[in-house]
Amino acid sequence: MYVQEVSIEVKSGKITHEICEDFEILIDSYRGSGQKQGDIESQYIEGNKIICLPFTIEKDSLNSKYNNYYVNKRTEKLEKACESTLQIRMLGKTHKEYNGGCKCKKPRFYILITNYISIDSSLTCGSCYGSVPLYRLPVYYDYGYMPILSWESNYQACDRLQMNCEVGERWAMNQMQSLGSQLSKQGLVICRKIEELTNIPTYYYIYNYKKYKGGDSISRSCPSCKGEWGLENPLHDFYDFQCNRCKLLSNLSRNT
Repeated sequence: MYVQEVSIEVKSGKITHEICEDFEILIDSYRGSGQKQGDIESQYIEGNKIICLPFTIEKDSLNSKYNNYYVNKRTEKLEKACESTLQIRMLGKTHKEYNGGCKCKKPRFYILITNYISIDSSLTCGSCYGSVPLYRLPVYYDYGYMPILSWESNYQACDRLQMNCEVGERWAMNQMQSLGSQLSKQGLVICRKIEELTNIPTYYYIYNYKKYKGGDSISRSCPSCKGEWGLENPLHDFYDFQCNRCKLLSNLSRNT
């Protein structure tokens, strides 16, 4: 993951609440266009500058070539109000092992997966297992990818509830484990839409806490079609179950 610096100098006068708000809306727009990761980042004022430090998957994720209609519109409005030009520079990697995300020209398949601490893309490449920038996809809806990001936020909220254990744990876990839950239905619709847009098979990850255990032959069947889906060797050292008919993935419980 890369850390970027987005800043603008206010030459039109003092920094007003309206200018700060326009800046925040622009940063949110970068998320909607798939260019920045996560929805929380450092924002601060230094002298007559407003500065933000968002995370991105690639070095050039904030390049204007990936801007959508809303990013361009809000950049123009902010620059006009500040009477200056938006500045963007890459500060560095979050850690040296990061490979910059998926570079595959044609992945064999995608995986829709996230968790409560992830700021990676919720779309993972099934070939290289790298994070897929959403702007690499055709536009999903209204110039961007908000339905995918909505599912991502919902999933992370459920995952946080079950990790905290105090409130709504069972309900949240059911949302992540059950194919019939609202969360899973939302995710499965997104998978089919991504397939339609890209012509690339897209798998949905089903979370498992205790449902699938090693040696439990009864549970080694797809929860949708009931067919065999156990893998001899884990996919990417994580997925123990894969149904190519239903495009579902899961794993053995780490809590057995």
